[in-house]
Amino acid sequence: MKRARPGAVLMLLLLLPAPILGQEGGIDGVVLIAGHPADGVVLYLESESAAAEPTPSVDTTVIDQSRLRFLPPVVVGRPGLTVHFLNSDPILHNVFSPGGEGEAFDLGTYPSNTSRNHTFTKPGFHVILCHVHPEMFAYVVVVTTPYYAVTDTGGLFRIPDVPPGTYHLNVWRRGSEPRHETLVVPAAGARGLVLNLSRPGRLVETTSP
Repeated sequence: MKRARPGAVLMLLLLLPAPILGQEGGIDGVVLIAGHPADGVVLYLESESAAAEPTPSVDTTVIDQSRLRFLPPVVVGRPGLTVHFLNSDPILHNVFSPGGEGEAFDLGTYPSNTSRNHTFTKPGFHVILCHVHPEMFAYVVVVTTPYYAVTDTGGLFRIPDVPPGTYHLNVWRRGSEPRHETLVVPAAGARGLVLNLSRPGRLVETTSP
């Protein structure tokens, strides 16, 4: 199996934002596939200890339909997340989800420079499609924890303000089976994680000193 060069991984980790003074420990690092940064990977932590159900989210985000693509192609949030689906193309677009694990809905077909909204209440992986352009797709991932992130184009991620404890680390990427493993987060946080999705065993390959 091809491994990432140590120098390349170090350069990626140096690009991570510095911790904010006084901020509670969190986790950050990079996700790799076959030695290359993996973007659009969803990571979220679920505590092993019994905890109260988090309050519903009132967050909003935007997925734009631009150049026959959904941008960004992956968003994540808690139940109650409202997504504004814009149409920035000079043509008609549609937004729907066939259901399955997620919620089934159809926002209809609408013209350029308009938008339609949907509030996601059911946890799970919601595939977003367009009836007019079947090659278009996106995912809205709804989780019941406030500790989540999506990797950027450099494969980098950060989940801030994670209380110390033992967590189930969940990792999902389109076209791959979800991965799960235990992660202990100390009070100072877990910094410089390297997660290797090409690895058949444990995901967390290395951590920085």
